Amino acid sequence: MLARLLEQRDAVSLVLASVQGVKNLSAQQWSTADDLASTLQPFLEVTALMSGSSYPTISMVVPVIDGLKHLLSNTAGGGLLSRMVNDKFGDVFEDEQLCVATVVDPRFKMAPFDNAQRRDRAVAATVKAMEISTTASVAATASASNTPVTESQQPVSVWSKLDMTSTQSAANRPAHSRQDVLRRELELYTEGAPIPRSDCPLSWWAANHPKYPSVAAVARRMLAIPATSVPSERLFSKAGDVITKKRNRLAATKADRVVFLMDNL
Repeated sequence: MLARLLEQRDAVSLVLASVQGVKNLSAQQWSTADDLASTLQPFLEVTALMSGSSYPTISMVVPVIDGLKHLLSNTAGGGLLSRMVNDKFGDVFEDEQLCVATVVDPRFKMAPFDNAQRRDRAVAATVKAMEISTTASVAATASASNTPVTESQQPVSVWSKLDMTSTQSAANRPAHSRQDVLRRELELYTEGAPIPRSDCPLSWWAANHPKYPSVAAVARRMLAIPATSVPSERLFSKAGDVITKKRNRLAATKADRVVFLMDNL
């Protein structure tokens, strides 16, 4: 609204000049309004980004808040606003869930973590999340399969000695821990360059989840979380357009399907 007022400054001044009892803004007041619009512009951008519902938002919290703090710290008079942002959000890099969500988003990966301490903390938190996800997946698969496993006797063959030797050699090799395997998979994933921010991370994961299955399991869980309540409030408004006074006898299941289609088509 303030930017629109500044855009129409000449027209507003002309109208106010012909209105009795209403004074036009002074040159200093117009200058102050211009400074306010410039200072608040980043907050408008952040609000628009975090209110989206067609792309994952929780993974954007760390880079967006950190970028806002950096911008305010390099802006004249932005010190007070920067302190207010710190008081409101604190150090977002200390939140493990937010860091994990950022790492598994192919638009960002490790780019927002600009020092060794932050990178190590993000990697450790992500490996931990990968371990939890894979353990849960294995447990679910085991509980779903109730078929007993029976050992079959191997037929005697001229290759028995060679097979036995190969088995013993494999058993004597040092075994890598599960964490080492997960950490290596994460390294392979983060070595690649981030995709453009305009690309859809969900589409990228749909095409690349076989390459990084453990990271994909975390991404599937984390990227579905909205960062704000705006999407749910927007859905409530759409439900109000579906269930009206003239359509107040819709069954709950039918209303749920109609709202779902309305929000996703």
